[in-house]
Amino acid sequence: MDRYRFEMDRLEPRQEKLDELYDMIEGGTEVKQAKWIGRKAAALILAAAVLTITAAAAAMPAVWEAMTKQLGAFAPYAQTIRGAVCRDQGIKVQVLSALADDLEARFYISVQDVEQDRLNEYLTLMGKIENGRTKAAEPGGSSMGLSLFSLRNGSFDLISYDPETKTALFSTNIDYWEEGVPTPDAHLSLTGMSTYQAKINNETNIGTISGEVLESLPMGEENQTILSPSDIINLGYTDDILPSEKVVLAPELNPQPIEGTEDMWISSMGLASDGCFHIRLGFADGISILDEEGDSWFLCTLLPFEIGDTLGKAYRETLVPGGVDILFPLIQADDLETIQDCTARFYGRYTRPGTIIEGSWNIDFQMEYYSSLVLDWTGELAGRRVDQVTLSPLSVTMSSNDTGAFCRSTLYAVKRDGTTVEAEPDTGSYDNIGGIDPIWKTFNTWKFAEPVDLEEVVSLSLMGETIPVS
Repeated sequence: MDRYRFEMDRLEPRQEKLDELYDMIEGGTEVKQAKWIGRKAAALILAAAVLTITAAAAAMPAVWEAMTKQLGAFAPYAQTIRGAVCRDQGIKVQVLSALADDLEARFYISVQDVEQDRLNEYLTLMGKIENGRTKAAEPGGSSMGLSLFSLRNGSFDLISYDPETKTALFSTNIDYWEEGVPTPDAHLSLTGMSTYQAKINNETNIGTISGEVLESLPMGEENQTILSPSDIINLGYTDDILPSEKVVLAPELNPQPIEGTEDMWISSMGLASDGCFHIRLGFADGISILDEEGDSWFLCTLLPFEIGDTLGKAYRETLVPGGVDILFPLIQADDLETIQDCTARFYGRYTRPGTIIEGSWNIDFQMEYYSSLVLDWTGELAGRRVDQVTLSPLSVTMSSNDTGAFCRSTLYAVKRDGTTVEAEPDTGSYDNIGGIDPIWKTFNTWKFAEPVDLEEVVSLSLMGETIPVS
């Protein structure tokens, strides 16, 4: 990559020629669907991927580098999608890559403003990506679209934004789970995008608090209590635990930044005159935690979780000029020492000054995936009956009557040379189909920390016991 950049810099090609080159190779090489991938095949795929990314990097180096970094050791196993591009409203959308087996597919999508400069690091997408059919449906049937993705459930995750090329890189995934299987035909549909909605997931230390009662202001007509998922009544509490004196902290009494954002900060924090602990946040101009319907999905929790589940469980948010006041009615003077070493985590959605771009971006593309190998072995494992085990280069699934231990246990792929690759537990399901006399129908999944060559795997190890791989 460095050598390529040196040569390109030396030759100084015109940007329109680079764009033309990029459009010619949009998507690059293809990867054939396979049950597994051997060392020679992996080497060939890696070589093709390097050539494709090197060429594409002429137009969007930062984006391709970010995607390659995100894929890590899985880059040679990812399919580079060919020709999956469309343009509308001066915005170019492209499906760059897919990494998939029959448990999960992850897609990488670029969004580039080719006419203006309307995008930034707060870009969010509205739309969905579709692929798959239910296992009950016949091949060629019309049961399409097992998983839909939209802005509201936050399924398009922004990985990076490159201001030089005005390009954002997103990832999103489809979970086929037990009920679904992938299909060759996939579809991306976007109806809009905006830079006015943002997400926060930041923490800050609250160890600077003292027992001093800080200046407080009475709640007035300009203050609005927010009914949100965090509202204490929804958590099983009643207004009886609220202090009789209704106050908020005065602003900017002991300000401190929230690491990772300039959109908001801790304006004041400590005991108010009502005897309870408050955190008042200040907002930059144009920042709001209310959406178009007037609802808030801005949340706060105290860490560690033992504190968040007890003293920090009940809180109420009140809008104040230029910010929000968060009251913790269960935390009072005697509890301050307990929370001295805690951190406050602020997370959820909020709005900021930005642009809304409506349009229609529809892309049909072909997706390949790695089919899982169904192991011949079934039987007893750690006292559980195992009905089926599948193995792909990316994951392991297991159907059994386990009652909970498997989901807490790391699984290992044991290779011919005796080395192992870890697979951490991922999502699963436990269903009691026996009623009063429990009969468990359990589905567990594990994701590998790095891809495995199935030709090299001789066994799986779980809870100290061995599953042969033939």
